[in-house]
Amino acid sequence: MAALPPVLLILDVSALSAAPPQEWLEFSRVGSCVIPQVVYEEMRFLFDRTPDPDLERIAKAFNRLYPGNGWQISDLNAPHPELKSGTGQAMTKRARVSLAVGRCAYGMAQTVPNSLVIMVTQDRSLLQRFSQIQLPNLCGITGEALLQWCRSGQRPVNVSQKLQQFRAAVGAQSGATVVNQPYPSVMPSRATAKKPPRTTSTPIRSSVSLPGWFPDLISLLSAVVALAIAGMIIWALFSDSSLRQFLFRTGQPAQSSQ
Repeated sequence: MAALPPVLLILDVSALSAAPPQEWLEFSRVGSCVIPQVVYEEMRFLFDRTPDPDLERIAKAFNRLYPGNGWQISDLNAPHPELKSGTGQAMTKRARVSLAVGRCAYGMAQTVPNSLVIMVTQDRSLLQRFSQIQLPNLCGITGEALLQWCRSGQRPVNVSQKLQQFRAAVGAQSGATVVNQPYPSVMPSRATAKKPPRTTSTPIRSSVSLPGWFPDLISLLSAVVALAIAGMIIWALFSDSSLRQFLFRTGQPAQSSQ
C-alpha cells in the first residue's frame, strides 16, 4: 500500500469559528495546520475590536492558544482564474479573507506537490470554485467535516477521492516517491512552534553524564593546591631561620669532605 502523503490544513477564519477553541488542537491529529498571513492579521485585528461577541471570543482564544500550538503562518498568495473576485462585485471583508485563504492553499499545493493540501472554510461558494481547480493534491472541506474527521478518524468523502487521485498521479511518474518537503514561505509560530518531523537516521550514543558542578569542583581544588604550593615556596624563601637551616644542612657534606 502506498504511503500516505503529508497533509496540510489551510485554515480560514470561518473554520476556526466552526469548532470550539478547546478542540482546535485536535486538528493536528489529521495534519499540520497552516494559518494564512491574512487570517493571522485578521485575528490580531479582531482582538478587542469586533462588536460580535462570538468573533471576539474566537479572536481572544486564537491569540491565547496560537503561540504554543505548533501552527505555522504562510504568506503564499498564488492567483488562479477561479479565485478572482467578480468584476464590479462588492465583497465583504470576510469574503476577501476567504478568497485570500484559497489563493494561499492553491500556492501551497503548487509549491509542495508531494503533500495533500486541504483548505478548510465555511464559504460554500469558495468550496465550489475550489472543486474546479484541477490539481491532484488540492481539495477543500468545511469546518464541520474537519471536526468529524478528527473525532472519528474517518476521512471525508472528497478527501478520500482526492487521495486516490493523488496516488494515481504519483504512481504515473516514473520512480516518484512521496517525501516530506519543508513548507515554503512558512514562518514558525512566535513561541514554541513545533517543526515538521525530519526523517534523519542519527545514531544514538550512550554516555555517562557527569554532574554540572563537577568541572567547577576540579578547578577549585586545582586553584587551592596551586596556592598552597606557592605559599610554601614564598614562606621558605623569606623565612630567615628556615633558610639558614637549609643552607647549614646542605653545606655540611661539603665541609666534611674537604
